[in-house]
Amino acid sequence: MRLHDLMRRAPTIRRWLAMLLAAVIVPAAAAVSVLFVHSYQRERAAAERAALDVARALMQAIDLELASAQGALQALATSPNLDRGDLRAFYGQAVDVLHFRPGNILVLTDRHLDQLVNTHVPYGAPLPHHGNAALLDKVLRNARPTVSDLYTGPTVRRLLTSVDVPVLRDGRVSYVLSMQYFGERLGTILERQRIPPDATATIYDSGARIVWRSRGTTRDVGRGAHAALAAGLLLEAEGTVDEADPDGRPLVTVFSRSSVSRWAVAIELRRSALNAGLWHSLAWIGAGTLALFALGLALVRAIGARIERSIRGLVRPAIALGYGAPVALPPLHLREAKDVGHALVQAAALLRERTAQRDAAERAERQLRESSRAIERSEAFLRGVFEESPDGVLLVDADCRLTRANAQAEQLFGYPHGALAGLAIDTLLVDAAQQARPVCDRVRAIARRTGTDGMTELLGQRRDGTRFPADAMVSPLRERALVILTVRDMSVSKEREVALRRALDDKNILLKELYHRVKNNLQLLISLFNLQVRTLDDGRARRALEDAGGRVRAMALVHERLYQSRTLSSIALDSYVGELCEQLAGTASAPQRGVAVRVEAAPAEVGLDVAAPLGLLLNELVWNCLNHAFPDGRGGSVRVRLEREDEGTMRLTVADDGVGLPATLDRTSSRTLGLKLIAALSEQLHARFTLDNAPDGPGAVATLVFPLSFPLPGGHGPAAMPGRHAAPKPPCPNEMMS
Repeated sequence: MRLHDLMRRAPTIRRWLAMLLAAVIVPAAAAVSVLFVHSYQRERAAAERAALDVARALMQAIDLELASAQGALQALATSPNLDRGDLRAFYGQAVDVLHFRPGNILVLTDRHLDQLVNTHVPYGAPLPHHGNAALLDKVLRNARPTVSDLYTGPTVRRLLTSVDVPVLRDGRVSYVLSMQYFGERLGTILERQRIPPDATATIYDSGARIVWRSRGTTRDVGRGAHAALAAGLLLEAEGTVDEADPDGRPLVTVFSRSSVSRWAVAIELRRSALNAGLWHSLAWIGAGTLALFALGLALVRAIGARIERSIRGLVRPAIALGYGAPVALPPLHLREAKDVGHALVQAAALLRERTAQRDAAERAERQLRESSRAIERSEAFLRGVFEESPDGVLLVDADCRLTRANAQAEQLFGYPHGALAGLAIDTLLVDAAQQARPVCDRVRAIARRTGTDGMTELLGQRRDGTRFPADAMVSPLRERALVILTVRDMSVSKEREVALRRALDDKNILLKELYHRVKNNLQLLISLFNLQVRTLDDGRARRALEDAGGRVRAMALVHERLYQSRTLSSIALDSYVGELCEQLAGTASAPQRGVAVRVEAAPAEVGLDVAAPLGLLLNELVWNCLNHAFPDGRGGSVRVRLEREDEGTMRLTVADDGVGLPATLDRTSSRTLGLKLIAALSEQLHARFTLDNAPDGPGAVATLVFPLSFPLPGGHGPAAMPGRHAAPKPPCPNEMMS
């Protein structure tokens, strides 16, 4: 009876199994839903981490490029052309450096923020002030390299950035070297990296402004980031921001900010493209889940069938038991199948974890290889700069021993390749001024200070014992406890200096002898004029010879002052005017006639080109005042005043308190020799001459305003003085010269 009931209830067991399957499917469906959500979040986090890894790699590439530019500028800052002030040679050296960095601009700026060299324009072209005065002022104050944000370059009139390095001389910043970058140049660096095809990479400066955008245009440069991204760039080193593009489409932006330059690289991913990839992955998961459900259903049906067969199979063993026959039970493997299913689930989870770890390791290895190649290229460039330097370059350790030297240093000191390593610096260099003082002490003292400094008055010792004059530049490398010592052979420079000094001494001797002989010859002419005057009666011929003698005396006094001067190229104008007036007063017997000559002269230095015509002109003015302003034994005074009108102009005033100018005098006439002479001398001096009666008393006043230096031929030099007359007025306040 019981076996019959069991056989009758077999279909009911199937219904129970179906209900059990339904009870399992509902929680399974919920679990699958949770699995879908978890997988979606996990896949999205993995995609964001991958994008963040790419952003880090791009930022490292930018930092490496900026560090390489800083190293190149620091190497260029040691150029001896800056010490000599040879900016043309430095311009050529800067152009050579830019051969390895096409598209960049190298700028040299002085402490007044004036550009001295700009490789974007030819050498010698006019240059404006630097376009980023605030940053350069910071570099001048702090004496540290700086990476600038975007600013407008004054020569290219475009937004650009730069790496600015101070050039130190004698412990202070003398110049600032700038390597200017356009956004396209930095963009080519990022294009060599592997940016996801559906992503947009953007470089931001420390003020969250766009430096370059992979899918943008030049109009995007300088535009600020969105508010959410800008806040993230300012507050965090890296992260993820959800935002929308100008069309309203959702974006996922990951960014990484450099701790060195404070710049950041952001990668924008469209949410639709990201979701498409994630849903593609989830579709495979769903398909697998459905397949597992189908398999589970088949297994449940198979297990149900096996249970049914087992129940039905119990009839025969029971009948056999009843008859005492052997009982053979069918095998049942339900528990083992369940264990195998759990094992498969665990294996699948472990396989997914191992796959993610393998992908991350491959990305890290690829980034490491790319960084290693970039470092190798940078090291090759620096090694080339080290080996190709025209000066000897020595690396000195803390014990003042050489660790490395370039080929030029080995040739300079006469050592074979590799023989300089390990030698003490004092065996190669000696202090020429204090040979007892070790050069090592000077090197250590400079290395303790900040920046680069030079050492002069050294003697280099070759391997064969010979010595040569040398100069050295010391640049400390504090990170490696080394000192870069750049040594230059100064033999040719010393020989040229000695030759130039000898030639200058010979020239001064010859020039002094020339001035002396000219003065003697002019003095001989004066003596001949005086002898001839004694043979003539008082008349026009005698006065003409006396006038000519006075003019020659003025010229002789100029040459006498020149060979007595310290520089042989200029004379003291104040003392020359005073002595010339004293000689004229003595020649005209002014003290005996009761006529006083008073001189007030401001200090000034002039050359022969000004002193000679001015002396002749002053001779004409004072001589005619002494001869014509005080007739019939009348007494009085002649006042000569020399004063500065402005920075480059002098005013000469000759005034007397004599009879004054005749009412019938034609001031524009130039028929007499004196007037022709004064006109020619005024034109030669580029002067403005005026003549009139004194406004507040008897007598006349003559005024001459002249520059201290003349314009060069062709219109170069000081500008012509305003108001000059083509034909100056008569030279004497009282009577035309005959």
